[in-house]
Amino acid sequence: MKANHSVQITIEQWQQFSLGLRHYGDAQDWTNLVKLNQLLIKALHQVARADFTETPQQAFARVEVEKVHTQVLRDLKLARDQLSKELAGFNSSQVGLLAYQFTCISGEVDDI
Repeated sequence: MKANHSVQITIEQWQQFSLGLRHYGDAQDWTNLVKLNQLLIKALHQVARADFTETPQQAFARVEVEKVHTQVLRDLKLARDQLSKELAGFNSSQVGLLAYQFTCISGEVDDI
């Protein structure tokens, strides 16, 4: 039979989540940000268990992680939108370049 004990997530661990989220988000290290987010999901599942108890300080630290997570997600969405704009600009400049090259080639044939 399995022991039914609850593993505590310390204030320091919540703070490490916050620091890691900020660090990987600022560095745009998406691979490690995803890995950290997966660990955060596991920790949140742990605190969602009925037998989990936490101190007010732990609850406060967890809320702080939520705030950082929200900010990092907002920054990620902004970076995604910026990348989409840059890609759209690149694609439209490529279309313009191709049209210009086609015009140049067409003009050379007509000049003969």
